[in-house]
Amino acid sequence: MPPILQLDLQQIISQSLSFLLLLWVLRRFAWRPLLSLLDARRAKIEQDLRHAARQKADVERLSAQLNQRLAAIDEEARARIQQAVLEGRRIGMEIQEEARAQAQGILAKSRETIGLELAKAKVSLRDEMADMAMETVERLLKHKLNPETDRQLVTSILDELGGAGGKS
Repeated sequence: MPPILQLDLQQIISQSLSFLLLLWVLRRFAWRPLLSLLDARRAKIEQDLRHAARQKADVERLSAQLNQRLAAIDEEARARIQQAVLEGRRIGMEIQEEARAQAQGILAKSRETIGLELAKAKVSLRDEMADMAMETVERLLKHKLNPETDRQLVTSILDELGGAGGKS
């Protein structure tokens, strides 16, 4: 052998045996627990990924349910608003009809009152006319002297009545 390498066969064999012994010890005591630890870690990661996928599916399902509920609530709110608008219109129409009925009642009562006042005024006017006629007849009878005096008396009474009628 050349002196450059200077290999010792006994040293190579002892190192080879030491290496094989170390390999056997590692395989026997460290390799399996290490592999089982890595397998356990891989299984836990796979389990966590499956769990995350299930949770994601649950979240998506709940989100869809929430969107459906929100849509139903929105639709119900629209229906209630529409119902309230219709109810408001109905109440408004009832109030208008009631106001019209009250106005008609007030108008009818006013017409009745006016009719009564007109009837009272006619009765009062008739009574005054009767009183005037009686007064005229009394005057005529008091001054019944001749046709000339009668004419003058009637003319003066008519003038008085015309003046009294013009003042009121």
